[in-house]
Amino acid sequence: MCAADTSQVKTTAGRARRERPIRAILACVLFGVGAAVTLHDWFGLGGRGLNYTAEGPAYDLVVIAAGLACLLRAAGTERERGAWLAIGAAVLLWGASEVYWTAFILNNPNPPYPSPADVGYLAFYPLAALGLALLVRARASELDWRLGMDGAIAALGTAALGAAFVFDFVANRTSGSPIQVATTLAYPLGDLILFSLVVGAVALTRWHPGRTWSLLLAGLAALVVADVAFTLGENGALPGGVWTDPIYLIAAVCLGAGAWQPRADTIAPTARFDAWRELMVPALFAAVMIGLFAMQYFTAASALSTVLWAATMVAVIVRLAISVRENKALLEQVRTDGLTGLGNRGGLGVDLAALCAKATAQEPITLLIFDLNGFKRFNDNFGHPAGDKVLSHLGEKLRGALGTDGAAYRIGGDEFCVLLTCDEGRLDRAKSAAAGALSASGRGYKVTAAWGAAAIPLEASEPSQALELADVRMYAQKESRRLARNEEAPPLGIEVTGWPRPAIGSRANT
Repeated sequence: MCAADTSQVKTTAGRARRERPIRAILACVLFGVGAAVTLHDWFGLGGRGLNYTAEGPAYDLVVIAAGLACLLRAAGTERERGAWLAIGAAVLLWGASEVYWTAFILNNPNPPYPSPADVGYLAFYPLAALGLALLVRARASELDWRLGMDGAIAALGTAALGAAFVFDFVANRTSGSPIQVATTLAYPLGDLILFSLVVGAVALTRWHPGRTWSLLLAGLAALVVADVAFTLGENGALPGGVWTDPIYLIAAVCLGAGAWQPRADTIAPTARFDAWRELMVPALFAAVMIGLFAMQYFTAASALSTVLWAATMVAVIVRLAISVRENKALLEQVRTDGLTGLGNRGGLGVDLAALCAKATAQEPITLLIFDLNGFKRFNDNFGHPAGDKVLSHLGEKLRGALGTDGAAYRIGGDEFCVLLTCDEGRLDRAKSAAAGALSASGRGYKVTAAWGAAAIPLEASEPSQALELADVRMYAQKESRRLARNEEAPPLGIEVTGWPRPAIGSRANT
C-alpha cells in the first residue's frame, strides 16, 4: 500500500472515530426518543403529563436528529455529498417548522393557516427532490435506455396511481379560501412527487434497491400516509388527535437511517434483459392505466369508448410481447452457428465481455481455444459435405461433454472456443472432456484438437487479452505436437461409435 493510500485510510479511520459518539447520540434520539413518543401517543405511556413534551420538544428533536444524520453522511462522502446536503437541509427545514409549530401554534386556539411553519414544511419538497435526483446521478452515471425508460414509466405510473387514489381523494374533501386549499393540496402533491421519484430509482436498480433506497421509500411512504391522515383529520373525515405524529416520526427515522447505511448501493449502467422481464414494467403500468381509466370513466354513456380504448391498450401490449419474442429469436439466430448449433463469434464476444466484467480471483473463468488437427486432410479426402457432418457431430459432442460446466462456441472454420464457469474442483475434468469431445477417428482419418487456455482475471482481465493468450498457447501446443510426431500418415482401421464412416464412393475410396 502506497503512502497516499495509507494516509487516506488513516484519515477515514480518524473521521470514523470522531463521528462514533455523534452517531451514538443521534441513534439514541432517533430510535429511543422516537419510540418513546410513539408509545405515548399510541398507548398513553407516561400519561397526560407528558403530552406537551411528547408533542413538542421530543417530537421536534427526532426530526432535527434525522436532518443532522443526513448532514453527517454528507461530511463523510465526497461522491454523494451534494445529495445528502440537500436531503439534510430539507429535513432540517422540516424540523425548524416543527420548532415554530411548538412555540407558536401548538397551544394556540386559533392558529393561522397557512402559517410560517407551512413555508418550511413546503420547502422540504423541492430540496428533497433535488437530493434524490443528485443521489441517482451519483450512483448511476450512465444508464441503458431501457432501464431509464423503466424508471420513467414506474415514476409516472406511481404518480398516476397516487393522483387517482390520494390527491383526488384529498382534493374532494378540502375546503377553505383559495390559498388554504392550495396549501393543503401542496402537501399530497409534494409527497407524490417524492414517492414517485424513489419508485423510479428503485426501478433503475432492477427492483433490487438495497437498504438505502428501501429506507427512503419506506420513509416517504410514511410521509404520504401521515400527510393524508392529518389533512383528513383536520377536515373531519378522520378522527383528529396526535395519532398521526408517530407516522411522521417513522418517516424521519427512515430518512435518517437511510443516510447511515455503510454500503452505497450503486445502480448498474447497463442491464441484461430477457424477453418477459423487458416487458414487465411497461405492461404492468399500462394495465394499471387501463384499470384507472375504466374506474374513472366507465359509465353508461362512455362504456363503448372505454372498452375500445382498453382493448387498444391490450393490443399494444400484445404487439409489444410479440415483438420482444421475435427480436429475441432473431438475436439467438444472429448469435448461433448454423452448422453446429453452438454460439458463434458474435455470441462469444457478448458472453465473454459479460463474464470478464464479473469474474474475480475467487470465482475465475477459463477460456479455451481449440483448433482441429487433421481436419483439412479430412476435407481434402472426403469433401466438404462430409467435413460439415464432422463439425456438426463434434459440436454436439462438445455441448454434451460440457453440460453445466460451461458454454461452447464455433468461432470459424475448424476453430472452437469454450468458456468454463465451473468450480476449480471440476476444471481439469471439464478441460479433458472438452478436448476429448473434439476428436474423431475412423477408416482413413483421425481428427484431434490442439488447445490453449487463459484464466480470467488471474492471467488476463480483458476479452482481447484472454483470446490472444489462449490463441498463442494453442498454436504453441500445435507446433510442439507437430515436432513430436509425424501426422502425415494417420492410423487406419480405427472406428468411432456413434459417427458413420464416409460413404462408399467418396474420394477416400477412389
